[in-house]
Amino acid sequence: MKKFSICIGLLLVAVGIPVFLFSGSVNAELPLLIGLFTLFISNQAKEDERSGAIRSSSAFIALVIGYSLHLVMNNLFQHQLIAIRLTTVNSFLIIVFALANIIRYSRLYIFMV
Repeated sequence: MKKFSICIGLLLVAVGIPVFLFSGSVNAELPLLIGLFTLFISNQAKEDERSGAIRSSSAFIALVIGYSLHLVMNNLFQHQLIAIRLTTVNSFLIIVFALANIIRYSRLYIFMV
């Protein structure tokens, strides 16, 4: 069951990225958002205190970085330095969950000490 949720999350992310980038529909970001959220809440084979602490601290770090990035990008847009404006809550959540997954899995697998 644990592998199934990871596979579903990866499938939704793989399908959601092109839909998000190339579709002009209103809710084009939902498959990507659901896939990132599914990956974030999926359990590991060994779920212990360390992996729980890594998950929560990764979410905290991602929230701080994501909100800072959101503020900087909106400020740059207001000064007409970039053409991308992050106005929806879903775009902010995509940034936060993408960062949280990158931080979490890199801390779990790359920096295993």
